[in-house]
Amino acid sequence: MTLRKPWLLVSFFIVGLIVAGIWWQTQAASIPAYTGYARLDGPISLELSASPAVVTPGDNVTLFVRLTNNTGTTATPAISLYLPASLHLQTAVLPMGATFNIQTRVLTWLPVFAADEGVQEITLPLRVETADLQQPEQMVTAVLQTHHETAVAETASTQLEMPIWIGIAPQINSVTDLVQVPLGQPVQLQANISGSGPVSQVWYLGDGRRVEVNDPTVAYSLAGVYQITLEVTNPLQTVSRTHILTVVPHPSAQFVADDWSVGVGQPVTFLNQSGGQSPLSYSWDFGDGQTSDQPSPTHSYTLPGTYQVHLTIRNDFGEAEAFGMVTVGMPPQADMSLADSVPAGQPLYGQAFGDDSVTGYVWEMGDGRIYEGPSVTHTYRQMGDFYVLLTALNEFGNTQVGRWVHVDPGVLLTYLPLVLRENVVGETAVEDVLAGLDLEPVELSEPFVMEPVDLPANLTQAEQLYYYINLARQQFDLPPLNQVYTLNIAAQQHTDDMSIFAYTAHMGADGSYPAERLLTAGYAQGYAGEATAWGFEHPYEAVEFWVNSPAHRRIILNRFATDVGVGYTVNFTAPNVWYWTAEFGDTYGVPLSPVVRLQESTIMSPTVTTPVEYRWNWPLPLQSGQEFVLYFYQGRQAVRMASATQPALGSLYALPFAAYDVAVEPGEYQWQIKLQQGQTVLAESALSSIVLLPDLNLPTPTPEVTATVPAPTVTPTPTTPSGPIWPTETPRPTLPPPPVFPTATPAP
Repeated sequence: MTLRKPWLLVSFFIVGLIVAGIWWQTQAASIPAYTGYARLDGPISLELSASPAVVTPGDNVTLFVRLTNNTGTTATPAISLYLPASLHLQTAVLPMGATFNIQTRVLTWLPVFAADEGVQEITLPLRVETADLQQPEQMVTAVLQTHHETAVAETASTQLEMPIWIGIAPQINSVTDLVQVPLGQPVQLQANISGSGPVSQVWYLGDGRRVEVNDPTVAYSLAGVYQITLEVTNPLQTVSRTHILTVVPHPSAQFVADDWSVGVGQPVTFLNQSGGQSPLSYSWDFGDGQTSDQPSPTHSYTLPGTYQVHLTIRNDFGEAEAFGMVTVGMPPQADMSLADSVPAGQPLYGQAFGDDSVTGYVWEMGDGRIYEGPSVTHTYRQMGDFYVLLTALNEFGNTQVGRWVHVDPGVLLTYLPLVLRENVVGETAVEDVLAGLDLEPVELSEPFVMEPVDLPANLTQAEQLYYYINLARQQFDLPPLNQVYTLNIAAQQHTDDMSIFAYTAHMGADGSYPAERLLTAGYAQGYAGEATAWGFEHPYEAVEFWVNSPAHRRIILNRFATDVGVGYTVNFTAPNVWYWTAEFGDTYGVPLSPVVRLQESTIMSPTVTTPVEYRWNWPLPLQSGQEFVLYFYQGRQAVRMASATQPALGSLYALPFAAYDVAVEPGEYQWQIKLQQGQTVLAESALSSIVLLPDLNLPTPTPEVTATVPAPTVTPTPTTPSGPIWPTETPRPTLPPPPVFPTATPAP
């Protein structure tokens, strides 16, 4: 199956434009109006004006600054005026109360004026010294600072900008290199222009047409000699120049193809761009023995190869020829490997296969998500049947392969908190909290905007994040949250973890869940959610993103939350540079208790000689005398296999172990991790299955038979590995890592 482009319609469109006599390609640049005036209203209004506002080097400019006091008290504001480097200030005539820093080019003015419409103004004579050809628009910036005497003295700062255009007048070096063109053939008029932009062009084509397009493509319908006039305008000046163009009736052959590399059987349209006095006759030879006499024919090739296309046109003044090469190939051969079904919330893995000509793969998952690349990992969040479409591309076309995938109910998890306000006696396990309860959604009537505010300079970025979270809650009439040290530890650990291991998710690099990290940090009260963000340089941007995201908004505006911890990490070697985390807690919620959680996704089927790494998470440090023990079960018999006392990373423990080392025979077993202190079991994981397969490479010993001495019974001696080994891939939990919210990197 191939994708086609609607080039046939395009050819009719082009022909129609040529008949009309013009084909627009590039829009004319608009010339902004530089008024030389800007105004800022408020208790003290500020006005800037420049005369003139469009200048060139050597010109003089007069800058006016005017302040009006609209308050009922005497005002003593401060004005900082930032001047572009191209403007020279005559410091000998500075007004009273003004100073000028030559290095920073900042003029400071400290006026004093009376209440009720008191006015102060200064006039600054400037001279234009240079022009920036790449950036002719320069800004004069004024910063107004006003003081308000309240219970606590406050200073407000506002900014006003006024553009001034400083550039060079345009010059037309040449109108076009064309001297003679065929009648009816589209040609582009290109001018060689110098000077400062933006520049607009107006073309007078000599036949009554006026075209306001930069470098237009045009066609003439009558032979003759035409005087073309070009007018070029920039903000400073308009200049013009003329050129003589001769339009001849002789034929000129020219064409393009909608695609020079096509697949076998794929139609290709040849767009005729020939010129000459009518009537014209056309003769096409497609190089495969097929011909046509149409002006813009469409042709399909039945065999791969390279074909020379030959066009000959004729009229009463002669004939002309044009040639082009078309490469015809086969669309790629492709297929995919994809499971027929997957539980909701668990990842679906797909792999594409294709021949050497494939240049790219596109996956359409049937739920609106699209991926590129030879492999795909996708998680469906709802049940149903979805049609997965794989498109393999090469230069000659594409091939599409589809599969239906059935999504079972599965187990959908969310990092929304389980909130219990009653005084419940007892504890709730981490897994119960992870299953969670959805909070009531908070609707927004319009996008939420978090404006930056002036904060004390000694606040850290994390402290500013805490301030903006409470400021956002205040706007929704919610009480502020208490900043808790243990939650700060959990939040900071997760931001550092995302930065160091270059990921963005709620599951840590050690496979830990947010609620488990709260236990690790020492927060044992109710879990109330986690919010993460990345790619935002400023804390108010992260909070604005959270409030505008429906899933995050329910966490930030959780009315049951009482505590919060904040973390911030900046790492310019990490993919997203800036990382933010907020951990929420509920003092009155049901406390958490830790569980031994196995890191397992599928039933393992190794051979008895294959080392298997048994992995689990435990969020608390082990006390003296405590150890984790791995047990194998066959029926009711339990065999102690190995033990561990130190984590491999964070809260992740790992035991590398080969069953053959302790003489475990092939068969079906269940395994379990228990936390013990001596013979006392403090906590234990769920049971998990494992099938040990025989190793066919092991030699089979010949039994020795004796008549009098029975063979001794050998009791397997358990061996303890020397230490935990960090897994070579990110550990995966028994249940899929459920993201709290959409985890796409937000655009700052």
